[in-house]
Amino acid sequence: MQKASDKAVCDYSFHCILTDLADAQLEEMNALVREGVTSFKMFMAYPGVFMLDDGSIFKALRTTAKNGGLVCMHAENGNAIDVIVQQALAEGKTAPKYHALTRPTTAEAEATARAIALAEMAGAPVYIVHLSCHDALEKVREARDRGLPVYAETCPQYLYLSLENFDVPGFEGAKYVFTPPLREKWNQEKLWNGLKCDHLQVVSTDHCPFCFKEQKELGLGDFTKIPNGGPGVEHRMSLIYSGGVHQGRFSLNRFVELVSTTPAKLFGLYPRKGTIGVGSDADLVIFDPAKKHTISAKTHHMRVDYSMFEGIEVTGMPVMVLSRGRVVVENDKFVGRPGAGEFLKRSAYTQP
Repeated sequence: MQKASDKAVCDYSFHCILTDLADAQLEEMNALVREGVTSFKMFMAYPGVFMLDDGSIFKALRTTAKNGGLVCMHAENGNAIDVIVQQALAEGKTAPKYHALTRPTTAEAEATARAIALAEMAGAPVYIVHLSCHDALEKVREARDRGLPVYAETCPQYLYLSLENFDVPGFEGAKYVFTPPLREKWNQEKLWNGLKCDHLQVVSTDHCPFCFKEQKELGLGDFTKIPNGGPGVEHRMSLIYSGGVHQGRFSLNRFVELVSTTPAKLFGLYPRKGTIGVGSDADLVIFDPAKKHTISAKTHHMRVDYSMFEGIEVTGMPVMVLSRGRVVVENDKFVGRPGAGEFLKRSAYTQP
């Protein structure tokens, strides 16, 4: 909080990763929730780094069931994937595409189902982050059909990109190394339909940028050494509006739910954020539904030397941004600086 207080120019809160769950950490979770930090990310992937065993995950879920926190789960079977990865390397399969081919959709679906089962036993809600494929989506849909408090997000990369993006010359495929990986193209329409039908509730980005030069290139000759993540936050709204509303997949109201209202509700910020109303913060985006733009690293504002969505034309662009009622961006240029950001003490989870 001290680091953020002098630097933040917009309102902010915190979201914690749990990598160790002794009894002391469980009490820390309770203390954090009391302080207004109510969401906790956990991993079923990355053995030896972030991955937690099922017992620890279950203890965390039982804790959030009591304190009102929300567990956000990266759902992939890390142990099985690790075996597949080591086999691929032993066979000399080192190109970037093998990052995706060694992480099957079955591993994501199995972990998603296991996370849901653990949450059901604990009597807790669970939020599946960056869901990438139909197999995992079916597990979420089935749970929600049973009335369980299960929520999930997808990201623009899974709606627009596919395994085909790895079929580029040389090492360029490293630009598309993130986790979960890109899937076969047919999954895209399944995810769009999931957004339409409320099987998926949020579109996030999993924004985690690395430059291609000197950073992604660390994995030349070994896909496991490619820094894992991609830049996407700048274009989220335009990509979802263009593919969702402009192309007739869902309504303008549903678009606002996906990118603003539902996240505010799930993460304890509503009605201060996520709606326009008396007493709510005037954090507003004025959006031109007809404005066209071709995405390019030459024109984006992110501090990274490539775009995952290079060359994609979108219809619908933000033209003005207001923070607490003050215009800070107009026609793609900063025209004002918002005041100091405020730490937002989020409320505990309540089912939206």
